[in-house]
Amino acid sequence: MPPDGSEVGLLFKAYRAENDLSQYELAELLHWDQSYVSLVERSKREIKDLDELRRISAVLGIPEQELGLLPPALPALPQADDGMGAAPREVLAAQRAWRSERRSLNRHRAQLTVAAARLYPNTERIGDTPLLTQKDWMFTAPTDLDKVVLFWRADAEPPTVTGSEDASEGVRPLSMRGRLPRYSTAMRVVDRPTLFVNRPSFRLLGLSSGPEGAKMEYGYTTYFDMVDVCEAAAHEFAAAWANAGRSDAWLETPTWDKLPMRSLIGDPFDLARRPLLPSIDTLTIRRAADGSASFVLHRREAANVALAGATLHVMPAGVFQPSSTMPWDQANDFDLWRNMMREYAEEFLGDPEADGESGDPIDYAETEPYRSLERARAEGRIRPWCFGVGLDPLTLAGEILAITVADADAYDEVFAGMVDRNAEGAVAGADQQRPQDGIAFTGENITSLLSDEPLAPAAAALLHLAWEYRDLILA
Repeated sequence: MPPDGSEVGLLFKAYRAENDLSQYELAELLHWDQSYVSLVERSKREIKDLDELRRISAVLGIPEQELGLLPPALPALPQADDGMGAAPREVLAAQRAWRSERRSLNRHRAQLTVAAARLYPNTERIGDTPLLTQKDWMFTAPTDLDKVVLFWRADAEPPTVTGSEDASEGVRPLSMRGRLPRYSTAMRVVDRPTLFVNRPSFRLLGLSSGPEGAKMEYGYTTYFDMVDVCEAAAHEFAAAWANAGRSDAWLETPTWDKLPMRSLIGDPFDLARRPLLPSIDTLTIRRAADGSASFVLHRREAANVALAGATLHVMPAGVFQPSSTMPWDQANDFDLWRNMMREYAEEFLGDPEADGESGDPIDYAETEPYRSLERARAEGRIRPWCFGVGLDPLTLAGEILAITVADADAYDEVFAGMVDRNAEGAVAGADQQRPQDGIAFTGENITSLLSDEPLAPAAAALLHLAWEYRDLILA
């Protein structure tokens, strides 16, 4: 009878003996706790999950058959790109260094973002924030979301830069099978966030605007396609700073000589060069009857999210993608407002991520909270605006900038069950008992946040835009 994965503990013991590893060192390779390795070796835990067994095979270089698996038709983790394996201690050292660099990236993300913007001195920014943009990417005025028209392009050429090139080798650590082929693979194997799932997504291919409204053109990409380029570029920048001794002087005048991946990307506004999957970032403002207003922000926890960790962000924020891999969802969800509503359900109300895998498209007209959001918008009590698109200078990820203004009664009705914590982090400025109590929308508070908080660049840009256009959007 073939093995079924229940004797992994014996295999671990033999592997450690052959490679002179402690339980702690094996746990580091597997990104586990040492106590869990001990439980597996003592047959107190069995590993039956096929994806986890395949991950173990990829990390340790153990043939899948020895773990009781048949080789899959499409490997869950791609094979390494340089063929030659490495010794466990060499792999362990390389992955420790990579993990340290990634955690430094997340700890210093706000500081590194400001520094990365200095690499593009001739590029427009939104106010004094680090968010990059250019004239034809920002609309001439805040535009009602109804006037932002989406077009589908089926003829898009694949991007030139994918993240698998030699230029990205420095941010792809070793595994037992050689260097890992993609940055997303490294994240899955070495330092996996809680929320890290690949999906078909919408790739921005073009945008334009005029007095009558705006137009955006899209094709397909995937979430991991974006991670392989954007987060790899951010990691490379953090590693270059570490190589310079983490000096303040380097942050003031960063150089390109240790940034081969970013150099390969070239012009950050060239939409044919790399897969640009934008996030839709929405500042949500509650407008009271007496004319006052308030808003909430989101402290994103680096251990839970792949992007924009350890920053203060607007709510909601999420990449533009369909709710599932089903063809009908890809058509049903090709809509900015529907994407925003799904994020409202997750981030404001703590609902599980809508995955559309039930077999039917999401019924936005009859399912809560979408029904209430749709009704309030139709009645004019909730109004979403779009300002255009910017780029995070550290990751070069796209950011669709939106602001939703909700009358107090609509806000309190739709978000009556508002949470103070969700799967991505803690809500700043919200009280679970009184969701209407947020951060007061005042010049003093906006100035303080922009000066003193580790804001995500899109959040900083939206606070700046909201205050600049307050008379229009709050009218």
